[in-house]
Amino acid sequence: MLDRFVERLGRAGWWSRREAGVGGVRLLFAGVVALELLIALPFLVVSPSELRGVPGPLLIVVALVASLLLGWRLGLAAMGIAVVLGAAVIGENPVAAPLIWLPAAVLAGLVGDSMRWAEALRRDVVRQLYAGLVALSRDPVVGPLSVRTRYIPAEVEQVLAGDFYGVLERPGGEAFIMVGDVSGHGPAAAAAATHLRAAWRGLAAATVELREIALILNDLLHAEQRGGIDTRFATICMASFSPDLRTAQFLVAGHPPPLLVFDDDCIELGLRRQPPLGVVPSWDWQPQEVPLPESVWSMLVYTDGLVEGRSSPAGPRPYGAPNLCRLLTSSGLPITDSALNRLIEAIQSANGGPMPDDIVAIALSPAFTRGSGSPAEAATSAGRSD
Repeated sequence: MLDRFVERLGRAGWWSRREAGVGGVRLLFAGVVALELLIALPFLVVSPSELRGVPGPLLIVVALVASLLLGWRLGLAAMGIAVVLGAAVIGENPVAAPLIWLPAAVLAGLVGDSMRWAEALRRDVVRQLYAGLVALSRDPVVGPLSVRTRYIPAEVEQVLAGDFYGVLERPGGEAFIMVGDVSGHGPAAAAAATHLRAAWRGLAAATVELREIALILNDLLHAEQRGGIDTRFATICMASFSPDLRTAQFLVAGHPPPLLVFDDDCIELGLRRQPPLGVVPSWDWQPQEVPLPESVWSMLVYTDGLVEGRSSPAGPRPYGAPNLCRLLTSSGLPITDSALNRLIEAIQSANGGPMPDDIVAIALSPAFTRGSGSPAEAATSAGRSD
Protein backbone atom coordinates (compact mmCIF):
# COMPACT_ATOMS: atom_id res chain seq x y z
CA MET A 1 0.00 0.00 0.00
CA LEU A 2 2.78 2.42 0.89
CA ASP A 3 4.63 2.07 -2.42
CA ARG A 4 1.35 2.65 -4.33
CA PHE A 5 0.79 5.83 -2.31
CA VAL A 6 4.33 7.01 -3.05
CA GLU A 7 3.77 6.36 -6.78
CA ARG A 8 0.58 8.44 -6.81
CA LEU A 9 2.20 11.20 -4.78
CA GLY A 10 5.06 11.35 -7.27
CA ARG A 11 2.61 11.80 -10.16
CA ALA A 12 1.08 14.94 -8.62
CA GLY A 13 2.31 18.13 -10.24
CA TRP A 14 1.70 21.74 -9.19
CA TRP A 15 -1.90 22.77 -9.80
CA SER A 16 -2.20 24.65 -13.07
CA ARG A 17 -4.95 27.19 -13.78
CA ARG A 18 -4.32 26.75 -17.50
CA GLU A 19 -4.95 23.02 -17.31
CA ALA A 20 -7.98 23.49 -15.05
CA GLY A 21 -9.52 25.98 -17.49
CA VAL A 22 -11.79 28.93 -16.79
CA GLY A 23 -14.61 26.64 -15.65
CA GLY A 24 -12.35 24.82 -13.20
CA VAL A 25 -11.03 28.08 -11.74
CA ARG A 26 -14.54 29.46 -11.28
CA LEU A 27 -15.69 26.23 -9.68
CA LEU A 28 -12.78 26.26 -7.23
CA PHE A 29 -13.39 29.91 -6.32
CA ALA A 30 -17.08 29.18 -5.74
CA GLY A 31 -16.10 26.25 -3.55
CA VAL A 32 -13.79 28.49 -1.49
CA VAL A 33 -16.54 31.07 -0.95
CA ALA A 34 -19.01 28.32 0.00
CA LEU A 35 -16.49 26.89 2.48
CA GLU A 36 -15.94 30.32 4.03
CA LEU A 37 -19.71 30.78 4.41
CA LEU A 38 -20.00 27.31 5.90
CA ILE A 39 -17.36 28.23 8.49
CA ALA A 40 -18.79 31.63 9.40
CA LEU A 41 -22.60 31.48 9.14
CA PRO A 42 -23.18 28.98 11.98
CA PHE A 43 -21.88 31.69 14.34
CA LEU A 44 -25.00 33.75 13.64
CA VAL A 45 -26.72 31.39 16.06
CA VAL A 46 -23.73 30.09 18.04
CA SER A 47 -21.60 32.40 20.13
CA PRO A 48 -18.06 32.69 18.69
CA SER A 49 -16.71 32.68 22.25
CA GLU A 50 -17.53 29.00 22.53
CA LEU A 51 -14.93 28.21 19.83
CA ARG A 52 -12.65 31.23 20.15
CA GLY A 53 -9.38 30.90 18.27
CA VAL A 54 -10.76 28.42 15.73
CA PRO A 55 -13.15 29.97 13.15
CA GLY A 56 -11.15 33.14 12.47
CA PRO A 57 -7.80 31.44 11.74
CA LEU A 58 -9.62 28.76 9.74
CA LEU A 59 -11.12 31.41 7.46
CA ILE A 60 -7.66 32.95 6.97
CA VAL A 61 -6.08 29.57 6.11
CA VAL A 62 -8.78 28.81 3.52
CA ALA A 63 -8.32 32.22 1.90
CA LEU A 64 -4.50 31.91 1.82
CA VAL A 65 -4.70 28.48 0.19
CA ALA A 66 -7.15 29.89 -2.38
CA SER A 67 -4.75 32.74 -3.11
CA LEU A 68 -1.87 30.32 -3.58
CA LEU A 69 -3.88 28.24 -6.05
CA LEU A 70 -5.91 30.89 -7.85
CA GLY A 71 -3.50 33.82 -8.01
CA TRP A 72 -3.45 37.10 -6.16
CA ARG A 73 -6.57 38.68 -7.73
CA LEU A 74 -9.03 35.91 -6.86
CA GLY A 75 -7.07 35.27 -3.66
CA LEU A 76 -7.52 38.89 -2.64
CA ALA A 77 -11.27 38.57 -3.27
CA ALA A 78 -11.43 35.38 -1.19
CA MET A 79 -9.47 37.04 1.62
CA GLY A 80 -11.76 40.10 1.46
CA ILE A 81 -14.80 37.87 1.94
CA ALA A 82 -13.03 36.07 4.82
CA VAL A 83 -12.15 39.37 6.52
CA VAL A 84 -15.72 40.69 6.18
CA LEU A 85 -17.19 37.46 7.57
CA GLY A 86 -14.65 37.44 10.37
CA ALA A 87 -15.41 41.00 11.41
CA ALA A 88 -19.20 40.94 10.92
CA VAL A 89 -20.03 37.43 12.16
CA ILE A 90 -17.16 36.10 14.27
CA GLY A 91 -16.12 39.38 15.89
CA GLU A 92 -12.56 39.70 14.59
CA ASN A 93 -10.82 43.09 14.71
CA PRO A 94 -12.24 45.05 11.72
CA VAL A 95 -9.10 47.23 11.46
CA ALA A 96 -6.17 44.87 12.10
CA ALA A 97 -7.46 41.94 10.07
CA PRO A 98 -7.59 43.77 6.69
CA LEU A 99 -4.22 45.44 7.29
CA ILE A 100 -2.51 42.12 7.94
CA TRP A 101 -4.30 39.53 5.85
CA LEU A 102 -5.10 41.35 2.61
CA PRO A 103 -1.38 41.96 1.85
CA ALA A 104 -0.66 38.38 2.95
CA ALA A 105 -3.18 37.13 0.37
CA VAL A 106 -1.50 39.16 -2.37
CA LEU A 107 1.91 37.78 -1.37
CA ALA A 108 0.62 34.19 -1.35
CA GLY A 109 -0.92 34.71 -4.79
CA LEU A 110 2.34 36.05 -6.19
CA VAL A 111 4.21 33.06 -4.76
CA GLY A 112 1.68 30.73 -6.38
CA ASP A 113 2.01 32.50 -9.73
CA SER A 114 5.81 32.15 -9.54
CA MET A 115 5.51 28.45 -8.82
CA ARG A 116 3.16 27.97 -11.77
CA TRP A 117 5.52 29.87 -14.07
CA ALA A 118 8.46 27.73 -12.91
CA GLU A 119 6.42 24.55 -13.45
CA ALA A 120 5.45 25.61 -16.97
CA LEU A 121 9.10 26.37 -17.76
CA ARG A 122 10.20 23.00 -16.34
CA ARG A 123 7.65 21.12 -18.44
CA ASP A 124 8.78 22.95 -21.56
CA VAL A 125 12.42 22.02 -20.85
CA VAL A 126 11.38 18.39 -20.27
CA ARG A 127 9.51 18.32 -23.59
CA GLN A 128 12.54 19.70 -25.42
CA LEU A 129 14.86 17.15 -23.78
CA TYR A 130 12.49 14.30 -24.59
CA ALA A 131 12.35 15.43 -28.21
CA GLY A 132 16.15 15.24 -28.38
CA LEU A 133 16.29 11.83 -26.70
CA VAL A 134 13.67 9.98 -28.68
CA ALA A 135 12.85 11.77 -31.90
CA LEU A 136 10.32 9.40 -33.44
CA SER A 137 11.12 7.84 -36.77
CA ARG A 138 8.65 9.19 -39.32
CA ASP A 139 9.55 6.63 -41.98
CA PRO A 140 7.63 3.33 -41.59
CA VAL A 141 10.32 1.54 -43.62
CA VAL A 142 14.04 1.73 -42.75
CA GLY A 143 16.16 -0.33 -45.12
CA PRO A 144 14.70 -3.86 -45.16
CA LEU A 145 12.65 -3.32 -42.00
CA SER A 146 9.17 -2.09 -41.21
CA VAL A 147 9.55 -0.07 -38.01
CA ARG A 148 6.92 0.81 -35.40
CA THR A 149 8.12 2.98 -32.52
CA ARG A 150 6.52 4.00 -29.25
CA TYR A 151 7.83 6.24 -26.54
CA ILE A 152 5.74 6.60 -23.35
CA PRO A 153 7.04 9.23 -20.89
CA ALA A 154 7.12 8.37 -17.23
CA GLU A 155 3.96 9.24 -15.32
CA VAL A 156 6.19 10.88 -12.70
CA GLU A 157 6.49 14.17 -14.56
CA GLN A 158 8.93 15.69 -12.08
CA VAL A 159 11.59 13.18 -13.11
CA LEU A 160 13.69 13.14 -16.27
CA ALA A 161 14.68 9.65 -17.35
CA GLY A 162 17.51 8.54 -19.62
CA ASP A 163 15.79 6.31 -22.20
CA PHE A 164 16.90 6.91 -25.81
CA TYR A 165 16.89 5.20 -29.18
CA GLY A 166 17.82 5.57 -32.82
CA VAL A 167 16.92 4.03 -36.17
CA LEU A 168 18.73 4.57 -39.48
CA GLU A 169 19.66 2.94 -42.78
CA ARG A 170 23.36 2.61 -43.55
CA PRO A 171 24.82 3.27 -47.02
CA GLY A 172 25.12 -0.47 -47.65
CA GLY A 173 21.41 -1.01 -47.08
CA GLU A 174 21.64 -2.41 -43.54
CA ALA A 175 19.15 -1.24 -40.95
CA PHE A 176 20.80 -0.05 -37.74
CA ILE A 177 18.75 -0.07 -34.52
CA MET A 178 19.72 1.14 -31.06
CA VAL A 179 17.83 1.31 -27.75
CA GLY A 180 19.54 2.50 -24.57
CA ASP A 181 18.87 3.51 -20.99
CA VAL A 182 21.13 5.64 -18.80
CA SER A 183 20.97 4.70 -15.13
CA GLY A 184 19.31 7.07 -12.73
CA HIS A 185 17.06 10.04 -13.38
CA GLY A 186 17.35 13.77 -13.64
CA PRO A 187 19.15 16.28 -15.86
CA ALA A 188 22.51 14.43 -15.69
CA ALA A 189 20.97 11.18 -16.98
CA ALA A 190 19.05 13.01 -19.73
CA ALA A 191 22.16 14.94 -20.83
CA ALA A 192 24.26 11.75 -20.97
CA ALA A 193 21.54 10.01 -22.98
CA THR A 194 21.43 12.90 -25.45
CA HIS A 195 25.22 12.70 -25.94
CA LEU A 196 25.14 8.92 -26.40
CA ARG A 197 22.34 9.07 -28.96
CA ALA A 198 24.08 11.78 -30.99
CA ALA A 199 27.39 9.90 -30.90
CA TRP A 200 25.74 6.61 -31.90
CA ARG A 201 23.98 8.22 -34.85
CA GLY A 202 27.18 9.79 -36.17
CA LEU A 203 29.17 6.58 -35.77
CA ALA A 204 26.47 4.39 -37.30
CA ALA A 205 26.08 6.68 -40.30
CA ALA A 206 29.86 6.57 -40.77
CA THR A 207 29.65 2.74 -41.06
CA VAL A 208 31.60 2.13 -37.83
CA GLU A 209 31.08 -1.45 -36.64
CA LEU A 210 29.12 -2.39 -33.52
CA ARG A 211 32.15 -3.35 -31.44
CA GLU A 212 33.92 -0.05 -32.12
CA ILE A 213 30.73 1.91 -31.43
CA ALA A 214 30.44 0.25 -28.01
CA LEU A 215 34.08 1.08 -27.19
CA ILE A 216 33.67 4.73 -28.21
CA LEU A 217 30.40 5.16 -26.27
CA ASN A 218 32.04 3.59 -23.22
CA ASP A 219 34.95 6.05 -23.49
CA LEU A 220 32.45 8.89 -23.81
CA LEU A 221 30.69 7.91 -20.58
CA HIS A 222 33.98 7.60 -18.71
CA ALA A 223 35.06 11.02 -19.99
CA GLU A 224 31.84 12.52 -18.64
CA GLN A 225 32.38 10.78 -15.30
CA ARG A 226 35.90 12.23 -15.07
CA GLY A 227 34.42 15.63 -15.83
CA GLY A 228 32.30 15.40 -12.70
CA ILE A 229 28.98 14.43 -14.28
CA ASP A 230 27.10 12.07 -11.99
CA THR A 231 26.43 9.30 -14.50
CA ARG A 232 26.93 5.72 -13.38
CA PHE A 233 26.37 3.56 -16.47
CA ALA A 234 24.14 2.96 -19.50
CA THR A 235 22.64 -0.22 -20.89
CA ILE A 236 22.31 -0.51 -24.64
CA CYS A 237 21.11 -2.89 -27.33
CA MET A 238 22.45 -2.32 -30.85
CA ALA A 239 21.56 -4.33 -33.93
CA SER A 240 22.51 -4.39 -37.59
CA PHE A 241 20.12 -6.19 -39.99
CA SER A 242 21.48 -7.41 -43.32
CA PRO A 243 19.73 -6.07 -46.45
CA ASP A 244 18.37 -9.54 -47.30
CA LEU A 245 17.21 -10.12 -43.66
CA ARG A 246 18.91 -13.49 -43.47
CA THR A 247 20.98 -12.52 -40.43
CA ALA A 248 21.33 -9.77 -37.86
CA GLN A 249 24.24 -8.75 -35.66
CA PHE A 250 23.40 -7.89 -32.03
CA LEU A 251 25.48 -6.28 -29.32
CA VAL A 252 23.79 -6.17 -25.92
CA ALA A 253 25.53 -4.43 -23.01
CA GLY A 254 23.53 -4.95 -19.83
CA HIS A 255 20.23 -4.41 -21.68
CA PRO A 256 17.16 -6.70 -21.90
CA PRO A 257 17.58 -8.96 -24.98
CA PRO A 258 15.12 -8.46 -27.85
CA LEU A 259 12.10 -10.74 -28.16
CA LEU A 260 11.60 -12.62 -31.45
CA VAL A 261 8.08 -13.71 -32.41
CA PHE A 262 7.56 -16.28 -35.19
CA ASP A 263 5.44 -19.38 -35.91
CA ASP A 264 3.16 -18.77 -32.88
CA ASP A 265 6.20 -18.73 -30.62
CA CYS A 266 8.13 -16.04 -28.77
CA ILE A 267 11.71 -16.35 -27.58
CA GLU A 268 14.14 -14.08 -25.82
CA LEU A 269 17.31 -14.04 -27.92
CA GLY A 270 20.03 -16.00 -26.14
CA LEU A 271 22.72 -13.34 -26.42
CA ARG A 272 25.86 -13.41 -24.32
CA ARG A 273 25.84 -11.26 -21.20
CA GLN A 274 28.18 -8.29 -21.41
CA PRO A 275 28.64 -5.41 -18.95
CA PRO A 276 26.86 -2.08 -19.38
CA LEU A 277 28.72 0.90 -20.77
CA GLY A 278 30.51 3.09 -18.25
CA VAL A 279 31.13 0.35 -15.67
CA VAL A 280 34.64 -0.79 -16.68
CA PRO A 281 37.34 1.31 -18.39
CA SER A 282 37.64 -1.18 -21.23
CA TRP A 283 35.93 -4.37 -22.37
CA ASP A 284 36.00 -6.53 -25.45
CA TRP A 285 32.34 -6.12 -26.40
CA GLN A 286 31.53 -8.56 -29.15
CA PRO A 287 28.54 -8.66 -31.49
CA GLN A 288 26.71 -11.92 -32.00
CA GLU A 289 25.17 -13.07 -35.28
CA VAL A 290 21.62 -14.43 -35.19
CA PRO A 291 19.94 -16.13 -38.18
CA LEU A 292 16.49 -14.74 -38.89
CA PRO A 293 13.46 -16.95 -39.63
CA GLU A 294 12.37 -17.47 -43.22
CA SER A 295 8.73 -17.35 -42.11
CA VAL A 296 6.93 -14.17 -41.04
CA TRP A 297 8.43 -12.71 -37.89
CA SER A 298 8.49 -9.61 -35.71
CA MET A 299 10.97 -8.48 -33.10
CA LEU A 300 10.48 -6.22 -30.07
CA VAL A 301 13.40 -4.15 -28.76
CA TYR A 302 12.54 -2.27 -25.57
CA THR A 303 13.73 -0.63 -22.36
CA ASP A 304 13.11 -2.26 -19.00
CA GLY A 305 10.38 0.23 -18.12
CA LEU A 306 8.05 -1.90 -20.25
CA VAL A 307 8.37 -4.94 -17.94
CA GLU A 308 9.10 -3.37 -14.54
CA GLY A 309 5.46 -2.63 -13.68
CA ARG A 310 3.08 -4.86 -11.75
CA SER A 311 1.83 -8.19 -13.06
CA SER A 312 -1.65 -7.19 -11.81
CA PRO A 313 -3.01 -4.03 -10.10
CA ALA A 314 -2.54 -5.55 -6.64
CA GLY A 315 0.16 -8.02 -7.67
CA PRO A 316 3.94 -8.12 -7.38
CA ARG A 317 6.61 -6.64 -9.61
CA PRO A 318 7.96 -7.16 -12.21
CA TYR A 319 5.61 -7.84 -15.10
CA GLY A 320 8.49 -9.70 -16.73
CA ALA A 321 9.51 -10.86 -20.19
CA PRO A 322 7.50 -14.14 -20.05
CA ASN A 323 4.22 -12.23 -19.66
CA LEU A 324 5.32 -9.88 -22.43
CA CYS A 325 5.96 -12.87 -24.69
CA ARG A 326 2.46 -14.19 -24.06
CA LEU A 327 1.03 -10.85 -25.16
CA LEU A 328 3.18 -10.82 -28.27
CA THR A 329 2.18 -14.29 -29.42
CA SER A 330 -1.49 -13.34 -29.13
CA SER A 331 -1.01 -10.10 -31.10
CA GLY A 332 -0.55 -11.75 -34.48
CA LEU A 333 2.16 -11.15 -37.08
CA PRO A 334 3.49 -8.80 -38.14
CA ILE A 335 3.16 -6.42 -35.17
CA THR A 336 1.26 -3.35 -36.40
CA ASP A 337 0.72 0.07 -34.86
CA SER A 338 -2.60 -0.94 -33.33
CA ALA A 339 -1.14 -4.20 -32.01
CA LEU A 340 1.69 -2.27 -30.36
CA ASN A 341 -0.81 0.14 -28.82
CA ARG A 342 -2.90 -2.75 -27.47
CA LEU A 343 0.20 -4.38 -25.98
CA ILE A 344 1.18 -1.21 -24.09
CA GLU A 345 -2.41 -0.66 -22.93
CA ALA A 346 -2.54 -4.25 -21.60
CA ILE A 347 0.70 -3.73 -19.65
CA GLN A 348 -0.55 -0.43 -18.21
CA SER A 349 -3.83 -2.09 -17.25
CA ALA A 350 -1.95 -4.87 -15.46
CA ASN A 351 0.05 -2.23 -13.62
CA GLY A 352 -3.15 -0.54 -12.50
CA GLY A 353 -2.38 2.64 -14.43
CA PRO A 354 0.43 4.40 -16.29
CA MET A 355 3.96 3.15 -15.74
CA PRO A 356 6.34 4.84 -13.26
CA ASP A 357 9.29 4.77 -15.69
CA ASP A 358 9.83 5.76 -19.31
CA ILE A 359 9.09 3.16 -21.98
CA VAL A 360 10.71 2.76 -25.38
CA ALA A 361 9.38 -0.04 -27.57
CA ILE A 362 10.38 -0.69 -31.19
CA ALA A 363 8.58 -3.38 -33.18
CA LEU A 364 10.54 -4.59 -36.22
CA SER A 365 9.19 -6.72 -39.06
CA PRO A 366 10.39 -7.50 -42.60
CA ALA A 367 9.29 -4.80 -45.03
CA PHE A 368 9.17 -7.46 -47.77
CA THR A 369 9.14 -11.24 -48.05
CA ARG A 370 12.22 -12.98 -49.36
CA GLY A 371 12.10 -13.15 -53.12
CA SER A 372 9.20 -10.70 -53.42
CA GLY A 373 11.26 -7.66 -54.32
CA SER A 374 13.20 -4.87 -52.72
CA PRO A 375 12.26 -2.80 -49.67
CA ALA A 376 11.61 0.18 -51.92
CA GLU A 377 8.97 -1.78 -53.81
CA ALA A 378 7.29 -2.77 -50.57
CA ALA A 379 7.51 0.62 -48.84
CA THR A 380 4.06 1.79 -49.84
CA SER A 381 2.24 -1.29 -48.60
CA ALA A 382 4.37 -1.54 -45.46
CA GLY A 383 3.48 2.05 -44.56
CA ARG A 384 -0.16 1.08 -44.10
CA SER A 385 -1.23 -0.27 -40.71
CA ASP A 386 -4.58 -1.21 -39.21
